Amino acid sequence: MNYKKLIEERKSVRDYKKNTVPKSIIDEILQFSEEADTLIPGIETELLAKDKSQVYLQLQENAGYKGVMIDAPHYLILLSEKREYYLENAGYLGEKISLKSLDLGVNTCWITFSDSDKVKKRLFLNTDKEIVAVIALGYDAKKTRVVNADSIGDDYSKSKLKIVKNNISTRHEITDLVYIKKWGKVASYEELENRGLLDALNYARLAPSTMNRQPWRFLLDQEKVILAIRKNKSISNYEEKIDIGISMLYFESIVKQTLMNVDWKFEKTDKNYNIPDNFKIVGYCNI
Repeated sequence: MNYKKLIEERKSVRDYKKNTVPKSIIDEILQFSEEADTLIPGIETELLAKDKSQVYLQLQENAGYKGVMIDAPHYLILLSEKREYYLENAGYLGEKISLKSLDLGVNTCWITFSDSDKVKKRLFLNTDKEIVAVIALGYDAKKTRVVNADSIGDDYSKSKLKIVKNNISTRHEITDLVYIKKWGKVASYEELENRGLLDALNYARLAPSTMNRQPWRFLLDQEKVILAIRKNKSISNYEEKIDIGISMLYFESIVKQTLMNVDWKFEKTDKNYNIPDNFKIVGYCNI
């Protein structure tokens, strides 16, 4: 998959055409979910594809923003065994599945829910695994466009790229999100380019997040890339961890295409970097 292109085009779609997705495409998405690399190897997951008749009415008032379900022709249900960092893993895998769907010409949207057991009961799912994602699947009823995508060749690194979501949503600049060696010391484009990380960090800032709050900050210290996230009492533990997994995927996918493989670690760093109280370090990788 061309992750750069897919990330540029990615948006959460809430209005779908009534057209159904061909079975061959849905089968390819399911097969991809079984073979895709995950954030935490060894966690057992399962992806189910359901039609509107099996999900939409059943989850009214039990899923969706304020209980209002997104009306889509299909839904993907991601199940996972409950282990350490399984929610971050679900965010990583669920978003990778969304990008694969987009690669196949199909749009998606993560659907909010708060009670896995209630959703399982409403969908008549008899499993010990926990529901970790409900994702709408179908064809966008509206058009998506990218603005400010000026580039030289395929290099969008220094462009002020803005992804349009319902023609209103924008992203922070990379200089707002990346620090060097200590918190608050802004990284320049030249420093990031010299480290070979400009592309990866530029695309990582485009990761979707709950309420589009863009909570991530990246701190570079020698060979370490440290991910911190802004605390928010209005965001659930589930939403925060899903967002962490998604941001790790976006950064990692570009690094793998341009530099090397990376391995995220959920460990404490040996420094505190003067992180303010409203942020916390959630992981790091070595480059």
